[in-house]
Amino acid sequence: MEEKCKLEANGLKLIELHSHAEPIDDIDSDKLDAVIRENFAGRCYVVAWLDYKVLIGIWEDEAFHFYGGEQFEEKYIQRLRVFNQQKEFHVWRSNGRLKGRLRTDNLSGTGSTVVVAHQVLFGTTARALNAHFTEISERRGTKLILPFSNVKVDDKQNRVFIKTHSYITFNPVHQATYSDCRFVGFTDGQKALP
Repeated sequence: MEEKCKLEANGLKLIELHSHAEPIDDIDSDKLDAVIRENFAGRCYVVAWLDYKVLIGIWEDEAFHFYGGEQFEEKYIQRLRVFNQQKEFHVWRSNGRLKGRLRTDNLSGTGSTVVVAHQVLFGTTARALNAHFTEISERRGTKLILPFSNVKVDDKQNRVFIKTHSYITFNPVHQATYSDCRFVGFTDGQKALP
């Protein structure tokens, strides 16, 4: 009970759920699109770390949507996360090839011990770019463009967070470690953002 209180005091929550991860190797543009189409029917979020920038947008209607209609080629992907409340497709470049894993969570199950966290994003000033995108920034120059509107941020309590699930596994001598982490969604720290 004492450990649970320490976790909650630090903004973390320990839960049990059923989770399954499937490795996916040798990903090319066709396979990337196919895995996303087969696993994400509705709107979901996308974070793409490219060789030259980071893009945050959505996957909807079988296409990526970023601010200003920006797109990218598969050859520039360093890391990519496509995610919603139930699953995440995580892709990364390793030795010049794209690899990935698809993780699916079932909140009504058990079997996986998970730490739920809300990681604060840089951004203490918000500026609406249009009806669908908002730029959050800080005076030191950090800027992020987010795929939703009506964002309220400041340098106090109002911030945007990325909700994560970190999966705990135990080695043969019962030492705990994180084996994986997935993005779940954007929040204001309490409730999900659209």
